[in-house]
Amino acid sequence: MKQTKPKMLIFSHICSPQYVTGAEKLLLFMVRELLPMFACTLIVPREGVIAGNARKLGIPVIVLDIPLVVPLYLALPHMHDEIAEKQRESSWPELLLLLSREQPSCILVNTCVHPLPAMAANALGIPVIWSAMEALRETPYQSLAVSVIEQYADFIVGISEATLAPLRTPGLIPKTSLIPPSWYQQELQPDSWPQHRANRRSHLGIQEQERLVGYISSSIFEAKGLEHFMQMAVRVALLHPKAKFLIVGNPVDEPYFERCLDIARGPGLMDRFRWLRFEEQVATVYPAMDLLVVPSLAAEGFGMTALEGMAFGKATVVYGSGGLAEIGRATGNENYVAPTGDVEGLIVRVSSLLNDEQALQAVGARNARQAQAVFGIAAYRDRLRKFADMVKAQGHRRAKVFKGSGPAVYMPDRGALRPFRTMEALAGAGCRPEDISSVPDAFLAAWPVGEPIGEEGSAPRQARRRRGRLRSGIRRGKRRRGGKGRRARSIRSVGSGGRRAAGGRKRRRKTS
Repeated sequence: MKQTKPKMLIFSHICSPQYVTGAEKLLLFMVRELLPMFACTLIVPREGVIAGNARKLGIPVIVLDIPLVVPLYLALPHMHDEIAEKQRESSWPELLLLLSREQPSCILVNTCVHPLPAMAANALGIPVIWSAMEALRETPYQSLAVSVIEQYADFIVGISEATLAPLRTPGLIPKTSLIPPSWYQQELQPDSWPQHRANRRSHLGIQEQERLVGYISSSIFEAKGLEHFMQMAVRVALLHPKAKFLIVGNPVDEPYFERCLDIARGPGLMDRFRWLRFEEQVATVYPAMDLLVVPSLAAEGFGMTALEGMAFGKATVVYGSGGLAEIGRATGNENYVAPTGDVEGLIVRVSSLLNDEQALQAVGARNARQAQAVFGIAAYRDRLRKFADMVKAQGHRRAKVFKGSGPAVYMPDRGALRPFRTMEALAGAGCRPEDISSVPDAFLAAWPVGEPIGEEGSAPRQARRRRGRLRSGIRRGKRRRGGKGRRARSIRSVGSGGRRAAGGRKRRRKTS
């Protein structure tokens, strides 16, 4: 008999129409590697590049625009108010209906700005994998943000220790797994690198004896450190006449970008700089470089640009921001990690490599070997397989039932909430008092109400017999069965007053 793979829904927080961001790239890579173990479906907020790429891989795609909650990532005090506001939008019931209809074995939520899928799945008893690709901001409310993730996540996947550090609480440590990103070496087409190098350098007007120092960022804004790169480059240009510089990226803050270029315009050095606004095939750009600089000022969740540079065999100088420092330590590249914000540190490290051609080549070759050994696909697959086995071992959780401020208890079923008529009907569905989740009335209001569960007008025969045994000596004719008041009392006894009601029955048995 053919074994079917468990179903996983993967929620991407964005789907860019023009290009693939770093977070999207890492997510799609993980999905590709999960395909042998799970039947994956990608959920995106709109059509875009990652959706098209997923379909090319045979991955089903569902478009549902789920609002993000950025204050959670920023650890701002109003994060709960923002979550409640988003749950009042029409996308919230649509999300609940999607999960109820698809019935996945688990879901994967990408980034810390995307809590709503995790909250909806958790409420429905669906295991939640939360992928942390960025570190929560350090604010006085960081612990509040961590508590949200702790409440709704069953598993946490971090791409670096930097992303996991805020989540290393006693409640979350057992849930966390470190799975750094990787890449497919064959897709980099190493045999084509010499030709790409010749073509690109010819197009850019770079002579082979010149040394090209590169900067790459899909979106250029202040936190990506272009200003620091320009300050370093101008100083290095004066020291090394054969050094030229390449900027690759799309400016999202034009005044900032122009201010950065002014650093080179002032001393009349713009002829030493080249700029590519957008380049989808970065594999054709890295070979043209001799040295890569990644001067990120904000703590990087990982630093995939630096790892890519190493995979292409390039000497790589970085600021020690977040995951960039981890990459440096793991690959033996610590000598080329400058303190964050230390422009002088960048200048010293870049100049030392440009001064020593033999060291420049040797560092690049070592980076390629170490990057493959530590972060290559074999290591990635081993980590991911162990994690997938852990997720599968947990299995399905018991389907949850819900109770709002009223006495009624509901079970989700095929996109609707079905109320239980009696306590016996609740027990007959295999539910226990501890399975009841107290939820806001707004959560219940987001669902259509289905047919009630249980017999109308009378309790099942087995339940009558059980009550007869438990309450021997009390005439059955004096008990009301099936009436409205009786049903309300039965449902209440399953909620917060369940133990009290059970205790009451014991006392009555003793006196009978």
